[in-house]
Amino acid sequence: MPPKPLHVLICPLDWGLGHASRCIPVIRQLIYDGHKATLAGYGRSLILLQQEFPLLESIELQGFSPSYPRSGKMVLQLLLLLPQFVFSIIREHRLLKKLIKKYHFDIVISDNRYGLWNTNTTSILITHQVMIKTPGWLRLAEYPLYLVSRLLISRFDECWIPDYPENPGLSGDLSHKYPLPGNAKFVGPLSRFQPSENAEKKHPEEQIITAIISGPEPQRTIFEEIVTKQLHDLDLAATLLCGKPEDRKSVVTGSKLTILPHLETDDLQSLIASSSFVICRSGYSSIMDLNVLGAKALFVPTPGQTEQIYLAELHEQTGNALWRTQEKMDLKSDITEALKYKGFDRNGANMSLETAIAGLKKK
Repeated sequence: MPPKPLHVLICPLDWGLGHASRCIPVIRQLIYDGHKATLAGYGRSLILLQQEFPLLESIELQGFSPSYPRSGKMVLQLLLLLPQFVFSIIREHRLLKKLIKKYHFDIVISDNRYGLWNTNTTSILITHQVMIKTPGWLRLAEYPLYLVSRLLISRFDECWIPDYPENPGLSGDLSHKYPLPGNAKFVGPLSRFQPSENAEKKHPEEQIITAIISGPEPQRTIFEEIVTKQLHDLDLAATLLCGKPEDRKSVVTGSKLTILPHLETDDLQSLIASSSFVICRSGYSSIMDLNVLGAKALFVPTPGQTEQIYLAELHEQTGNALWRTQEKMDLKSDITEALKYKGFDRNGANMSLETAIAGLKKK
């Protein structure tokens, strides 16, 4: 007799679209294995999952989602918001108890939501940040923050790290610098895209560009405005995605620049595969997506987000992609430089994720 299907709650952090997008392969595998999946989240991240899985039940569950300061001094902002962050963990932990009582979930899988664990239900955290990168003036705080991170992770039955076990992987220090918590294991990169050896690639001289705008406000809009103006001035064949799955309208400006609010996964994969390179934030989910497709990129980290700056530096050092600050980005010269980088290595199917989901058990 086959094992009884499990009822699994999947809830990503509602901070941009990256946390939600990397839950897509997890949800696909759960469905493929015959389990029942219920979505939870808030804002654009929940809308993205609802569009990808319109037949699944969904629940609104708001998390900690601060806005970025226009100055880019995000570390100071987060320190000031620390009490709010702690409160959000306590709040979502209490809400989860009520949801489990109502829906009888067997498994809870959350992405970077540290309050979504329960002693009576198998609780799994997805995160690539075993340690937190800090700016130079706070470098001494990295190890104490790592200890705090380990403590938070220890509340869960399992911690799934979406990376390769070999150092530096795709996340570098974030999951390879310090010893892993005892409940942690690598499950391979998580991308919504499907590996394909037959993806069509445009010749670099054609300079077909895809720009993907993402992240929290107001920096998302600032980035969109800068990229739109520079692409328009260059008059190159390009598509700009605004990262707004709730918007169904499309806008075309100029003869070569197309602006779209959002694309479904298959259409976005085809677009990136046919592009010379991608302009995007150096968020970890974007890096995993580019790695699956073997794409080239120009990374523009969100100002003040130390993790994205570190990841951009890491992948420039390894020869994968060029990076520029938002203030110094100049596509007229950066395009030529970005095309010189080797790009990411296209990887195959993620067997580690299949194994992790196959091993799921309720308490």
